[in-house]
Amino acid sequence: MNIEWFQSFVEAAKQQSLSKAAKALNLSQPALSKHIRNLEHELDIVLFHRTSTGIELTEAGERFYNRIVPVLAELTAIRQELRQFRRTTPIAIGSLPSLATYYLPPRIKEPRLLDRPMTLMIQNTSWELIQSLQEGRLDAVFVDTSDVGDSLWSCELFTESYYVVFPLHHRFRSRKTVEFAELCDEPLIVHQAPCDTRKHIIEQMALLGHKPNIISEVAFGDFILGVVAAGMGITILPELMAKNIGHLQLFALPITNFGRKRSISIATRSRKLGLQLYKVISTTVESPST
Repeated sequence: MNIEWFQSFVEAAKQQSLSKAAKALNLSQPALSKHIRNLEHELDIVLFHRTSTGIELTEAGERFYNRIVPVLAELTAIRQELRQFRRTTPIAIGSLPSLATYYLPPRIKEPRLLDRPMTLMIQNTSWELIQSLQEGRLDAVFVDTSDVGDSLWSCELFTESYYVVFPLHHRFRSRKTVEFAELCDEPLIVHQAPCDTRKHIIEQMALLGHKPNIISEVAFGDFILGVVAAGMGITILPELMAKNIGHLQLFALPITNFGRKRSISIATRSRKLGLQLYKVISTTVESPST
């Protein structure tokens, strides 16, 4: 049974008129009449008698009216309570570290989002974020597009290239670009596993028949750039991170044939929430692209 059927029945009983009830509920009279017919069919009883002045409840209709009115009042109270709960329950957003550091702050500046409080969880891989989303611990995630499954609503936000970051004294200082094959023997510094970029580096080098010359694994954060600046090796990062190293003694070059770009999408279980978040993200500042 449909709650709209109950509402149509109660209003018709109050108004003692199908036309007046339809007007009160902003329905067409045929639509309201159909609700009542469906309800009568479901209950296998006649709820109204027609009179010369309108309609009146049958004995069964009177009994049903007395029982359903408090039920509808309780359902209305429950709905209002849940709406209030929703307004005070945070939207839980998940993000990769680089996006949380460089992409999201200028786009989500307020502690509230869509008139609700917001929390941000940072996890190191898109797979972990997707898992948290599917388990209900997060409402929306900003992740690598390739990890988003068909069961989720998603929308691509931008794509970007990968860059290699060198200390200032490196022999490639005068170069404008660098080929990925030239980096196979370079001492490489990477983030600790699990890490999306680390996985992509290993995959792309394997396609060239090489293993990366990893000399150091560091925790997530800008600490990796400090290690490169100290001259310990090079690192490969998404463009979003590589273009934020101006304050350090480093330089970055685009990799001409890395084999793939990083594509970033927003993913949710709710299309409605996804579209609302996308609107917020896309109308604040222009997304980076290549």
